Amino acid sequence: MRSRVASLVAAAALAVPALALAQAAPPSSPPAAAPLVHTEVDLGYVSTAGNTSVRTLNLGEQVLVTPAPWKFTQTFSIVNGSTAGVETVNTLTAGLRADYAVGARFSFFGLGHFTRNRFAGIARRFEESAGLAYGVLAGPTSVLDVEAGGGRNQQTGTTGATQNYWNGRLAARYRLNFTTKAYFEQKVEGIADLQNLKNTLINTATSLVAPITAGIGLTLGYVVHFQNQPQPGFKKTDTILSAGLQLQF
Repeated sequence: MRSRVASLVAAAALAVPALALAQAAPPSSPPAAAPLVHTEVDLGYVSTAGNTSVRTLNLGEQVLVTPAPWKFTQTFSIVNGSTAGVETVNTLTAGLRADYAVGARFSFFGLGHFTRNRFAGIARRFEESAGLAYGVLAGPTSVLDVEAGGGRNQQTGTTGATQNYWNGRLAARYRLNFTTKAYFEQKVEGIADLQNLKNTLINTATSLVAPITAGIGLTLGYVVHFQNQPQPGFKKTDTILSAGLQLQF
């Protein structure tokens, strides 16, 4: 009996300091808040000489500014290439978007977008849209957003022909985070001419990013632009496969 009491006393004597240390331990610090401004720059360049002369440059840039409940996104990309001194690729896109969060998952958005692709017969295309976005998944690993809206398109071809119409727009974005810096992302966007439903635009962008060091990563991208009724004499589909470096700061 005495031995059992002694054992209980000894256990209590060991437990009391442990409890005191647990109570005195400072609470774990909260995770660092996301930066107000985040910038990503994608760079890729290929140049050959000798038996073949090919030069290709791709540059992409995205800036996020997130003063809650707002989120502003500015994007820019250019792809330019030449073969034997003759330009064969010239694509430029730029965009500005504003999102306003309403609750945990819903947000209103408005955007403006510009495209130039002379080798697809597009001298300039402007798109303005607004609508509602919903966050289906918002976990640290998987993020899925869907959105719907409408707006206006104004397009001028390299021949001078114009197409101006009201549009309906559906889009989705899925992102799988392997780590805080390594991720896979897929974007899909469909834009329909409400006056001629056969005149449909579909844009997809697939990207895979793997970090090399802090703030620098390898990136692989694949972009598809599809127009069901392209400018006369041009194909419906354009694709861009790129590889290079991504800088984050």
